[in-house]
Amino acid sequence: MKIFRTFLEFVPRPGMLAAILIVASSAHAQDDVPMQAMKDELKRSVSQLQLQKMDKPYFIAYRMDEMNNNTVSATLGSLTQQAPSRIRLVGVEIRVGNYDLDNSNYVSIRDLGGGMSGMFSGIRQAPLDDNYRQIRRSFWLATDAQYKKALEDLSAKRAAFAMRQHGNDVPDFSKETPATKFAPPENTGPGQDLKALARDISAVFKSTPEINNSSVELEFHNFYTRYVNSEGSGFTRARALFKFQITAQAQSQDGQPISDSIEFYGRERADLPDTAALVARARAMADHILKLRSAATLESYNGPVLFEGTAAGEAFTQQFATGLLVVRTPSSDDARFEAFFNQMMSRLGGTSLVDKIGGRVLPEFISVSDHPQSSDYKGVKLLGANQIDDDAVPTRETTLVDHGVLKTLLSTRVPVRNVRQSTGSRRGWGAAPSNLFVTSDKSMTDAELRKELLRRAKERGLDYGIVVRRIGGGAAASFMKMAAAMGQQDSQGTTSIGEIYKLYPDGHEELLRGMEVSEFPSSTFKDIVAVGDTPVVFTDEFIPRVGALFSMGISAGSDMPIVSCIAPSMLFEELSLNKAQGPFPNPPISPSPLAKQ
Repeated sequence: MKIFRTFLEFVPRPGMLAAILIVASSAHAQDDVPMQAMKDELKRSVSQLQLQKMDKPYFIAYRMDEMNNNTVSATLGSLTQQAPSRIRLVGVEIRVGNYDLDNSNYVSIRDLGGGMSGMFSGIRQAPLDDNYRQIRRSFWLATDAQYKKALEDLSAKRAAFAMRQHGNDVPDFSKETPATKFAPPENTGPGQDLKALARDISAVFKSTPEINNSSVELEFHNFYTRYVNSEGSGFTRARALFKFQITAQAQSQDGQPISDSIEFYGRERADLPDTAALVARARAMADHILKLRSAATLESYNGPVLFEGTAAGEAFTQQFATGLLVVRTPSSDDARFEAFFNQMMSRLGGTSLVDKIGGRVLPEFISVSDHPQSSDYKGVKLLGANQIDDDAVPTRETTLVDHGVLKTLLSTRVPVRNVRQSTGSRRGWGAAPSNLFVTSDKSMTDAELRKELLRRAKERGLDYGIVVRRIGGGAAASFMKMAAAMGQQDSQGTTSIGEIYKLYPDGHEELLRGMEVSEFPSSTFKDIVAVGDTPVVFTDEFIPRVGALFSMGISAGSDMPIVSCIAPSMLFEELSLNKAQGPFPNPPISPSPLAKQ
């Protein structure tokens, strides 16, 4: 009892709690059966893995992702899905050759004929029990498959390069200082009955029979990642994620699809609005969709557009930030593939701004930096916070744009010209932002921004300006829209801007529906003429870039990167908007059974 009292006396002292946590983490690492199995099998592979007269691996990395998931969906007060699950996946990365030239960043047209399965041959399911021998066996099987594939890829890559006049002038893998960081698992859960919450929120739409489809989905994920590599780096990381999504769809009288979606993210339930607030948000969404059904539309608009509040963060994250990442074009035995890959990346919005380094990409008064170690902004949690990336490289603040000039890009250990070292930004399959801060040397109040919008609209002979308050749909909808454009599909499945208004000189607003930005390349952001003085936090999932699949990084089913963007309202000098084009499906012939007869 005396010892216990002495311990309590020491805990409040500065630094003591951190020391205790470090000791606890170290103790857990020693007792962690899966981690010990990974280390032992890695040691054996490093010393013994080599076919006769063939290259020996110069780099091996092992990863295990343990995921405890709970997903609940409901519509109109009734459950439609309940899917608790627990799974372990192991991932193996093997590089043969050397840092300058190895088996990565290469695609053979012959291999593509067999589909994409070869790219994921190093990932497989592992036992849930802490069975030391079975876990080693899982890594042994994945290692064997990856090593054989690596040898084939390196041989083909060397042969392809021998046929070229110029070889590979950029290393395939960067050398980084080994780092370790270990954290124990978190025994966290949803904190309340997800089923009751989903029923309560989804029941709101019972009173709006004009809405054809609606759903509420709650996802709780508790991730635990273990990682070790042959250079001496390693980490364990615990991360919980709560996602709450409300979606609804309807149609206007002319058949035009109308949809809306709201997403909330948090590390725990307390990070999200309470039940009463969520019910209010669902009711506001339903009312907004009903108004959209009878709202006016425009055939086209060309002029100044103001993105207010979270809409600015949405636009910046989805349309500009994708260019702030290193995306390396994979080499191939067919030059046509490389040309096709670059074209595909351009169509999907994944073109890197690497060629713009040193040039102006934003107005001179705007700067952008990535702050992966920041966890809070004025009381709002930043969900991109992380101490070490998925390559076991420590994260750090990176200035990306300084007064409009692009300084560097976020990168992994896969170099490109002008960016040869990692910025500690691998999250999932490739580089991704964490917490983007958009800052400005000059700003305007909301009232001043609106006044400036109307002034510029008047100069163009327009009676009104356009204000966007929410794009809507999230990153997934944005990606699907770009994919549809790449496939030259019609716009029936695309997502219109969620909340957009005409703003008139007397201050009144008119809601619009069915409007889309015709083109929104990253170069458009150079035309920002003013920003607001009140930054807002926007948080969303970040879709991995396609190019990362060829870089050999392992991401054995880890959570989708979550990015927080802190950005002010943005006034663009000129954007083109168009009415979404059909053909649209006809509205339902008879009214909903929920409607009063």
